[in-house]
Amino acid sequence: MNVQRICFLGTRTRNFDATSALFRDVLGLRNVHSEVGWSIFQLPSGYSDFIEVFGPEHDNASIFPAEVTEGTVVAFAVDDILAAREELVAADVELIGELVWANELFDDPRMAGFGWFFFHGPDGNVYVIQQDSRPNAT
Repeated sequence: MNVQRICFLGTRTRNFDATSALFRDVLGLRNVHSEVGWSIFQLPSGYSDFIEVFGPEHDNASIFPAEVTEGTVVAFAVDDILAAREELVAADVELIGELVWANELFDDPRMAGFGWFFFHGPDGNVYVIQQDSRPNAT
């Protein structure tokens, strides 16, 4: 597996508004999406690198695992998500759900090549493997 960087930090919190304000107003991250219970902030490290804040009411498990009721999840960017998934299966790592392709989830063909899946680490935490092979992803 070729891990390229950490590309995502997601947090679910009861303090949604204050946490979003911290990332936007104090850390100066650009808010690129905002709706009830979900805000996305662009990281300067890459086109698809984000911090995402989830409120307790956000319940789309394809975007953020429902079992994470509070706390953070990090994602590792890889160049071949299918091979990475196979390697984790071969290592008996517990996967959570299916591979999610953003173009299918959001019905947006421009997002083809952007996908992720969740897994449990041996520490009990949830982690993510993510690939973004869109032409403008670099």
